[in-house]
Amino acid sequence: MATSKSGEIRVESDTFGQLNVPADKYYGAQTARSMQNFKIGGPEERMPLPVIHAFGYLKKAAAIVNQDFGLDSKIAKAIVQAAGF
Repeated sequence: MATSKSGEIRVESDTFGQLNVPADKYYGAQTARSMQNFKIGGPEERMPLPVIHAFGYLKKAAAIVNQDFGLDSKIAKAIVQAAGF
């Protein structure tokens, strides 16, 4: 299991029961179990940076367009800012 920088943990649960997860991680029990059971997450499995940038452009465009369909402008602005492009 990955460790938290602060050493703190939180308890997450899934269909298999409870599991300790580092408190500073955004993933839950299913990802933690996968990390225990499979060799995942190494540098060779990282998403290529151009793909991550493409997702940023996509999220920004979707946020801008979806304001016309009811997305709160405050949320849209936050998404656009987070996209950073």
